[in-house]
Amino acid sequence: MAVLSLTNGFLLFLAYVVWKLAYQIVYYRVFHPLSVFPGPFWGSVTRLWITYHNVKEDECQVFQGLHEKYGPVIRITPTMLLVSDAKKLPEIYHRNANKSQHYITGSFGKTESLFNMQDHAVHARFRKIAAAPYSFSNIRKMEPLLDRHIERWVRKLDDFARTDARVDFAPWAVYLVYDIVSEVGFGEPFGFIEQGKDVEGLIQGFHDGLVPFGILARCYPFTNWVKSTFLGKYLVASPEQQSGIGTLMRFRDRLIAQRFEDIEKGTTNGRYAEVQQHCPYYVACIRESMRLNPSAPNIFPRLAGKGGMEFYGKHVPEGTEVTCNPWLVHRDENVYGPCVGEFRPERWLESEEKTKEMLKYSMAFGYGSRVCLGRDLAMMELFKAPLQFFRTFKPEVINKDLPGRYLVKGGVSFFQDMWIKIARRPKVL
Repeated sequence: MAVLSLTNGFLLFLAYVVWKLAYQIVYYRVFHPLSVFPGPFWGSVTRLWITYHNVKEDECQVFQGLHEKYGPVIRITPTMLLVSDAKKLPEIYHRNANKSQHYITGSFGKTESLFNMQDHAVHARFRKIAAAPYSFSNIRKMEPLLDRHIERWVRKLDDFARTDARVDFAPWAVYLVYDIVSEVGFGEPFGFIEQGKDVEGLIQGFHDGLVPFGILARCYPFTNWVKSTFLGKYLVASPEQQSGIGTLMRFRDRLIAQRFEDIEKGTTNGRYAEVQQHCPYYVACIRESMRLNPSAPNIFPRLAGKGGMEFYGKHVPEGTEVTCNPWLVHRDENVYGPCVGEFRPERWLESEEKTKEMLKYSMAFGYGSRVCLGRDLAMMELFKAPLQFFRTFKPEVINKDLPGRYLVKGGVSFFQDMWIKIARRPKVL
């Protein structure tokens, strides 16, 4: 009897699962308001479809193929539309647009970060507090700080030039950025350049967390349930953890305490400088690199506001998730012209009016009122560090067929295996 009861229970559970799946398919495919929008079958009935392609690391390529098949608006989850038309960005990412629950995994601690605050009014209030140090006028004063790090970085790279040794440039580029950002944020560099390695595994810790981060972002409301259970503590970093974000938190706590002590003693000094002017072609190369290889080729959904939206004659109901992806938007031929899959810096120099349009619809640092706070700092780094590198060294790519690997994990990109040899350029008298 016990075996029979167990069998009956299993059959009832199986019947419920089948009924639930059938109901979900019929509802989302036939009766849901978004059923009028084209897209992949499994994407329209379950979030597991987009999660699968995120883990498989082919999300952008699959999206691009679907847009070529169906047009500029496709349905990629039961409740989310993906738009590849760059000129729709202002309509989607307007000032009053709220974020969706896609962002519930966007905080490393228990307190919400600016990035994952869903309500636009709450975000605006906290951003106003945090934004001042990252304004362009203040970033301009940080040039001496950047110069010091770039000089130390070049000296370290010079060791490879003197010994004719191979160097993987990908991590060394990251070492510079991490040391600059840690000194800007905490007043002291982490020490990546000095030690010439991934200090305490912080970078690898970030990379290891990207895949689960992408999965959880795409699997809500399941993610809400996970965070409410004992498993939730594993999603929140703490200073006690021995690697990754835990290392950063301990570093943060120590330096914040030191900053308060410095303020009391009056030992904190200001910095003043002007940002240098750059040659147009070099700037065009930077912009073209960011267009082709955005740092976050991810989805950034917003909720359709009161009254909904209209896309090409079809109504989008209020509360619908609508998103763009930088990797797709930056390949919109209506904005960026022909040959969007090619590296062609000249597109940024052909017309001042066209350049303004391309910059207007760029998602390199996000879009609208939620644009990345560190944008101006990042652009200063990009305009200075690579320029100094090429002025100092003549690099030679070792594997010309595969000079490096552009990887996307969890919606965040990074490079690996950029093996080069570098030689000192002769000094110009």
